[in-house]
Amino acid sequence: MGFRALQRYASQKAAYDNYKAWDALDPGAKQTAYAAITDETKRAKPERVTGYLSPFNQVGSALKYISMPVLKKVQEGQGAGVGNALVGILDPFYLDDTDTAPTSGAISYPRFKAAKVSLILRSSFTKSTSRITKRSYLKPDVDTYSCPFGQSVAAQTYAAAMVIIQPDIDTWVEAAAAGTKRSFKLTPEGAKI
Repeated sequence: MGFRALQRYASQKAAYDNYKAWDALDPGAKQTAYAAITDETKRAKPERVTGYLSPFNQVGSALKYISMPVLKKVQEGQGAGVGNALVGILDPFYLDDTDTAPTSGAISYPRFKAAKVSLILRSSFTKSTSRITKRSYLKPDVDTYSCPFGQSVAAQTYAAAMVIIQPDIDTWVEAAAAGTKRSFKLTPEGAKI
């Protein structure tokens, strides 16, 4: 252990002791502490419906539509701007309950791992105290929306779909207003989450 670590000991000891006390709590007490500082009115609530998407590289008689939860094409409420932006980006890549359902090839396959895009907006950074270490930090309001997607035309690959989707995602991320941060996450088809 170096001298620098020893010098930090005094300033870090209180936070470490608070962490150990938190770690010793039972799950119910941790949930109560979490609920005490969480404002549910500031959480995004994505509206989902059962829809369809077609896995990549499907063509002809092999073309199938997988039934799964997808974002409604119109989002309302907290974080709806993020949700509607994601719907605008992915609109041709999935069907919701307002679109015409596929007449053939629709199946249920719960183990299928669809490709997914998540958009994250962090805003309104307010000074808060950590329930674990009791230190102060800047806590953002976070709105996250994610949606599965598949091919928009027969025989489309994931890479070809990303050529269409990525510029729209980049435009959304770069359009962040002052005091906010935007980011995204891509999960390819079949990936373990």
